[in-house]
This record gives sequence, C-alpha cells and structure tokens, in this order.
Amino acid sequence: GLTAGGLNSCNVLKTDIVEDPNFPSVGSVQNNATKAQLDALAIGQIATARDGLATYLQVVGTLGKEIFNFNSTESRWMTELNGLRPIDNSAFYNGATTAFGLPIRHANITLASLNITTSVSDQQKNGYRGLANTFKGLAMLYQLNVQYTNGIRLNIEDPFKPSKAVSYTESLAGIAKVLDEGATQLDGAGAAFPFALPSGYAGSTTRATFNRINRAIALRGALYQNDFTKAAALLPQTFYNATGDLNAGPKHNFNATPPDVQNPLLNTSTVRIVAVQKLIEDAEAGDARVAAKVKEQAAPLSYTSGVTYSSKYLTSVYTGANDPVSIIRNEELVLIAAEIAAQQGNAAEATRLINIVRKAAGLSDYKGLTTKDALINSILKERLYSLFYEGHRWVDMRRYEKLGEIYLPVAGMKVLERLERPVAEVNWDNANP
Repeated sequence: GLTAGGLNSCNVLKTDIVEDPNFPSVGSVQNNATKAQLDALAIGQIATARDGLATYLQVVGTLGKEIFNFNSTESRWMTELNGLRPIDNSAFYNGATTAFGLPIRHANITLASLNITTSVSDQQKNGYRGLANTFKGLAMLYQLNVQYTNGIRLNIEDPFKPSKAVSYTESLAGIAKVLDEGATQLDGAGAAFPFALPSGYAGSTTRATFNRINRAIALRGALYQNDFTKAAALLPQTFYNATGDLNAGPKHNFNATPPDVQNPLLNTSTVRIVAVQKLIEDAEAGDARVAAKVKEQAAPLSYTSGVTYSSKYLTSVYTGANDPVSIIRNEELVLIAAEIAAQQGNAAEATRLINIVRKAAGLSDYKGLTTKDALINSILKERLYSLFYEGHRWVDMRRYEKLGEIYLPVAGMKVLERLERPVAEVNWDNANP
C-alpha cells in the first residue's frame, strides 16, 4: 500500500488510498494468492535482500577502520562513524539497521500469504517458505551486527504490535530459530523450487543446494554465538569445499538496465571508498588479495571536511555497474573451518586450512606459533585480507574482544561498539511502553 511519507497531506482518509498498479497492496496477495503472485513475492524477496547493502558494508567497514567513505557531500561518514562526533540515531547511516526491515517484512507477508492460498501444493509452499525464512534470517543478522547489545525485535509479524527488542544472546538464538525453520521447510520442499532463481544462485537452484546457503548463514550465526560445537556440526551441511573455488557461493545480481538497479557499491565522483592505508601497507609482499581489491593511485586521495586523512588506495572490488555482490563465499567457509579447528585444539587442521587460503593469495605457508591464540590471530588476519570490504572485520574483532587493537589512523578516532537504536524505534517504544 502507499505510505503516508509519500503524500503531501497529513490528513489522508482511508477512502483516499488507491491501488497503485506498480506496487500491489499487501491485501492482494493475502486472499488466495495465485502462483504468479507467489513467484513475484519470491523474486521480490531476492531483490529486497539487496536493500541496505551499500550502507551496511560501508558503515561496518568504516566502524572497523577497514575502509573510509570519502563522500564529498556528507562529512559524517568520516566524523561521526569514527567517534569524532556523537552518533546521531536519525542519520543516513542508520540505514545499516533500518533498510533490512523491508526484507523481513517481505518475508512475513510471503509466509502469511502461503497460509491462506490453495494455488500451490504443501510441498511447493515449503519452497517459498524456506526461501523467505533464509533471507529473513540473513536480514536480521545484519540488523543485529550493527545493533549488537541493543538487540533486535524478533517478531514484527504484526508491524503495529512488534515485540520488544531482546538481548544480543536472545537475538542470536531467535535468528538461529528462523534459519532452522527455513532449513526444515526446504527439506520438505521437494527436489525443485516452483520458481526460477537468478543467475547469482547458479549451483543452488534446487531446494537441497539452496539449503546449503541457509546452513552457511546459520554457521556465521553460530560463530557469533561463540558455539564452535554447533559450528562444527553445521559446517558439513554448507557448500564448504576446502579444495574448491574460493569464490563459489550465492551472489546478489545487479543490472544497470531498468527496472533493475546497478551495483550500489561503485566508486563515483562524489563517493570514493578508500582502504585504510596502513592495512594495505601491512599486507605481506605479493598478497594477491590486495591487488584484487585495491588500486594504488598516482597521487594520494585526501579528505579534509571535519577530519583530515589521505590514502593512496582506492577500492576496486566493484568496477562494473552489473558486478554481482557475494552473500557468502567458500573462502569465508574455509576460514571458518580453520577457526573451528583452532578452537577445538586441532592445530594441524587449522594450519592446513590457513595455508589453502594463503596459497591461493600467492603467499608461503604459515610459519607462526600453533597455540590457539596465535592461530586465531592468524585467522583474523587472513579474514581481514580475504574478506576485505565484505562486512566482517569490525564484527570479528568485536567477537574476540579486540576492538582496542584496531589501528586508529587519525588522533581522536574511536572504534564504536555499536550504532544507536534508530530514532523511529525509540519513538515507537516511548509511545508504546
């Protein structure tokens, strides 16, 4: 339906709201939705999963002092997110939380629609449900990463009666439950999905192969729970392949030709995403990951609005309008496998897996200590370069209580532990105690 924010009057009567053919109402799919409508909901779910991606990756990259956004029209990327001024809970960067509300809402609409349709079989319904809950769990995990100890609301099935936010631990458990429910639904969905998936999901187009994506996201959550027994049980259920393509995994598709949208992570004349220079300088000589992710500039790029900082390295992870963006890659799974091995005291296996990633980057084998702490530090370093600009550094250092070890490139900068709860959330709770 229409939102009040898109209208010029504060006094909109119910009789004034008309159906917009480009944006069907929720009601139209909650009255015995047709298969075509359910297919559209599934594709819409995949599309809305991309919402907030640019803001999220750039916010968490900035918070972890991995990348900086030299934005010529907005200095708060460099000041507020780096602790040089107080965080504003109504600023644009709160999109790192709020933009993921739409895929969660979309999933809830899909799930409600499936409960009251006779257009598809129960087995087919499970395919739509499993897809919806997988993307719902992923969106909730993104929200929780930036909200951290604020927690998130686990139930917004009725957006006018949302549950209260719960603790970080309870939030992680609730997200795991959503993903587990999706996995169970996928298990009962028959061999094939009743709808087509975009090319970014090549290799994951059956319900069984798509379930490996669901389990990979659940595995990421298990790491955040610090539950390595659970992680070890989940690992073989994912698409993890220690000898496979490290780039394998599901990807968000983009297309610059309308009605789709172009990759939102491209550098532009007003938005230049640079790498924090010391991270690149600290990389081992010949690390192919660096060459693949940043491009050294002839002259350093400088930023001078509210803070002064220069970097010679412009990110080059995304260079084309149609470039896909990975959701989770096999390289992350290999490094998670190494982390599980290190945590379980299997130094030989942890070292073997670290070396797979190092060899792919053109580096020699790991020669450091093989104590648990030394191996974890090594894995965190490999994750920094392997998963650069993929949204992990800040979360990784926080879960190991190492935020204080993050390099601060400018005097006075701080590493924030989380963002503030968005103003709309605060206002809602104040009005609905």
